[in-house]
Order: sequence, then C-alpha cells, then structure tokens
Amino acid sequence: MKAELKKIQLNDLEMLLRWRNDVSVRKWMYSSQEISLDQHIKWYNDLSISQQQLGFIFYYNNEPMGFVSFHLDKHFCEWGFYIKPNARKGMGMILGQTAIQYAFDILGVQKIFGQVLAFNERSVSFHQKLGFQQEGLLRKHFKDSRGEFDIFQFGLLKSEWLER
Repeated sequence: MKAELKKIQLNDLEMLLRWRNDVSVRKWMYSSQEISLDQHIKWYNDLSISQQQLGFIFYYNNEPMGFVSFHLDKHFCEWGFYIKPNARKGMGMILGQTAIQYAFDILGVQKIFGQVLAFNERSVSFHQKLGFQQEGLLRKHFKDSRGEFDIFQFGLLKSEWLER
C-alpha cells in the first residue's frame, strides 16, 4: 500500500473544488459557504507562487483521497486537511500519518500545529490519536451563522512523533 503527497496541479482544481464544496467537508470549515470557481482559481494562483503556503493531494494506491496544506514559518508549520467525501474508512488516519511524516522529514519542521472548531469532535479525537497535545483554547473565538464556538489549539513536536 502506497501513501504519498503530490503538489496540487492545475488539473486537480475541479476535483478539489467539488470535494471542498461538498457539505460533508465544508460544514467543518471556518468558512462553510460554497466557494466559487473564481475564488478557487485565485486561491490556487496565490498558492502556486507562495513560499510559505503549500498544498498537496493525498494519494493512496495512486487514487486521490484528500487534501493537505502546510503554512510554513521557519521551524514549525500549521496544517489543514480533509478527506474526500465518501472516502474509505481509515483514510483520515493514513493521511494524517503521511502528512506528519512529510512535514518532519521533507519540510524539516520541528513542530506542527492546528486549530479545530470545538464542535468538530471527530477532528479533536483525530489530533489526539495522532499524538497532538492541546496547547490552548480560544474561548468563543469563532462566530458565524452556526453559532459562537471555542477553538482548540493542538501541537505536535517532532521529538514526540519520533517517540511514537
């Protein structure tokens, strides 16, 4: 079984937009509205010239299964991710392990961190299963039409990952 990350290419945009606009994905995002094609193309153009923001398609056995992004800042990075709608069970954990290994081994960061909306209990559990520690709580830090929510902040050090 082969898991890998490949940089996003122009021909990936239609698939990515379809995944991102699926209600099963966007309901967990800060911005839960559908994204227009123009917005998506602008995002890709900005991503393609950025030195700090990287975007990847997660492949499992040569089949696209999800999306991973890293925002680099010297020795650490913030990550974001999602699995394509209706992906096989277990793909999230494989994506997480693959992305973490990539960040530490290829990008050379010493720490990965992420933020999770408090109502996304699956993502909270996911981070904990991967060894992330809760480092902070931003109380009532996010508000939209869905309500007002806390944001959990999670971090994983390279040394912690290597101990696992």
